[in-house]
Amino acid sequence: MSAEGVTAIDRRRALATLATWVGGAAGTAALPGCGGGGSSGSSGSTRMRALNLTSDLPSIDLLTDDTNRYAALASATMSDYLSFDAATVALKVRRAGDATQLYSSSFVLAKDEVYTAVVWGRETSLRVHTLPEDAVDTDITDGAARLRVFNATIDAGSLDVYVTSATADIAESAALQSALAGGTLGSYRDLSAGTFRLRVTGAGDPTDLRLDVSSFVLANRKHATLVITAGASGVLVDGVLIPLQGTATVMKNTQARVRVVAGVAGAGNVAVTVGGQVVAGGYRSPTVGPYTRVTAGTVDVVVRLDGGSPSTASLTLVPGTDYTLLVTGSAGAARLQPLTDDNRVPVTASRAKVRLVHGVAGLDPLTLSVDYLPVATDLAEGAASTPATLASSAAARVDVTAASAAQPVYSVDSVNLQTGSVYTVFVLGGNTAPTGVIRKER
Repeated sequence: MSAEGVTAIDRRRALATLATWVGGAAGTAALPGCGGGGSSGSSGSTRMRALNLTSDLPSIDLLTDDTNRYAALASATMSDYLSFDAATVALKVRRAGDATQLYSSSFVLAKDEVYTAVVWGRETSLRVHTLPEDAVDTDITDGAARLRVFNATIDAGSLDVYVTSATADIAESAALQSALAGGTLGSYRDLSAGTFRLRVTGAGDPTDLRLDVSSFVLANRKHATLVITAGASGVLVDGVLIPLQGTATVMKNTQARVRVVAGVAGAGNVAVTVGGQVVAGGYRSPTVGPYTRVTAGTVDVVVRLDGGSPSTASLTLVPGTDYTLLVTGSAGAARLQPLTDDNRVPVTASRAKVRLVHGVAGLDPLTLSVDYLPVATDLAEGAASTPATLASSAAARVDVTAASAAQPVYSVDSVNLQTGSVYTVFVLGGNTAPTGVIRKER
């Protein structure tokens, strides 16, 4: 298969302003705030459908100016096409049935054009992009297909996309699309038609697998758009394949990410399997383990402490979600506490997110302060605080205190809280005194 650049769009629309952003041989183009090209005004009609890919809105209303065109559009659902007068309009997004406006921006919907309006992002930072659907399938050679990729998330970061045979080693394969930034639409690429394996990874790291779809079908002599959105915790992603003016196929992630954090008194050794998969072979407390991808769903979690008898718990893992399995307590009374992790990057890129995890048995509730300002207070053992969004700092002071202790339980100067990053401050048992660990999650 080949990836030989951009398809020719319909010659009849070569003067459309769409051409100014689809571009020529450039690999990617930032999506504009308005729709595709062509003349505006009400001298003709336009057709548009809507796709709700918001991460935390189960149902939305999408309006043109003050007319509710797409009411109660459920998450991961595509509407039918609607026709209306071509014009420059304000596209507005609301929660379904709610009058509060969450998003509004001006778009040119040109006459005789066809669009898919993709609504994406979080409730607090929604975005809409109108994907033009005016390519011509008959321009494609028999036995071939054309695919473009839209990264409809800021949470997952820049991504690489691979479309390969089922057994191909992506470390030895060329990416179809490399380092595609959030909010960016790639150009159409020519590929063979057929059934392939789709894999999405973090940019530049083929081991950082975010989505793996074993049966990815590219129809003969058809254009299609692959839209990528982030899962609940911001790292794993989902996909939606949209054939040109065709029915969308949603490709949900089937995995979750799990890590083990060991904080058992007396340097307890912790081993954990999740659904039969080893996640921690034997961590000496205190230890913060790496994330491991596991099959989502209801699974058995088996914990073995210091090589003794196993204990088993049932846990439901939501696809696309990150979890910390916090093991605390003592050798005779170890406790497993699952924590759901929010690893989505800050909406404002100049800021950082910080949270606290309390992993010391018998220790008073904890308070986390950054530069002497409390950002998490009265946090009980086995709990995680809600992430706080702070101004980034190259030399922040971080303190964790307990009400019964005269001195901080953990204190460190000159912590580099980088812009757009996510951090967890762990306070763990295992040593004689509580141990602090700062982990950069993103």
